[in-house]
Amino acid sequence: MPLKIIPQRALTQWHGAAEKICLPLDEVHIWSAGLRVGGAALCTCWDLLSAEEMRVALDHRFAKDRREFVVTRALLRQVLAHYAGRATADLCFDSNSSGKPMLRGAQSLYFSVSHSRDLALLAIAHSQVGIDVEYMQSRVLPQSVIERYLARPERSHLRALPAKSRAVALYRCWTQKEAVLKGLGVGLLYPPRRVNVLADGRKPHVVSALGRNWLVRQLAAPVGYVATVAIEQPNCKIRRRQWRPT
Repeated sequence: MPLKIIPQRALTQWHGAAEKICLPLDEVHIWSAGLRVGGAALCTCWDLLSAEEMRVALDHRFAKDRREFVVTRALLRQVLAHYAGRATADLCFDSNSSGKPMLRGAQSLYFSVSHSRDLALLAIAHSQVGIDVEYMQSRVLPQSVIERYLARPERSHLRALPAKSRAVALYRCWTQKEAVLKGLGVGLLYPPRRVNVLADGRKPHVVSALGRNWLVRQLAAPVGYVATVAIEQPNCKIRRRQWRPT
């Protein structure tokens, strides 16, 4: 299946035909995909999966969860195959001790993937990168969860905000925290409250965690979603494209 690129005009443009796309050292490429896929397009996504991924997909109890997994893995496999210069079926993945996936045989190609509700995002770079997207729920998180996962400065920042602004600020804070932890490759195995990102992510800023610095940038996202990317390489440009199975 050819790699189909659909420009997002409202975002930074990424010019060039699919076969000529390269990944400079100072760029992070972010691909987005809608997860409401059905019919022939969903069948195409299934065809891109490995036997093990098909088994995992079939283990999902609900059709919605199964579809989200299949489309997200198809996005990951097809786009990574393009950058690695390999056939989709030839991609093999390893994982570190915390479970972070890595592409075997491509030490200088790093990626991070996240999905929530009907949207998936994939970040690819030549340096460590983490990405997170969340669909904002109407319910408020219990105070016990906030105390467990947020650093003290983050909690103080939230309390100082008007009540109507706290929910969005909380999701901004959480996606920043998740993106940094995913970039580090530790996920939630490392106590999230030890990573202080603050809650207001509208401007890029640097977050220090485990002796490493991360440029944290909020991404433009559809209404109802919050998304953040964390990049270990400073001064990186962000290029975006939308992926769609055909």
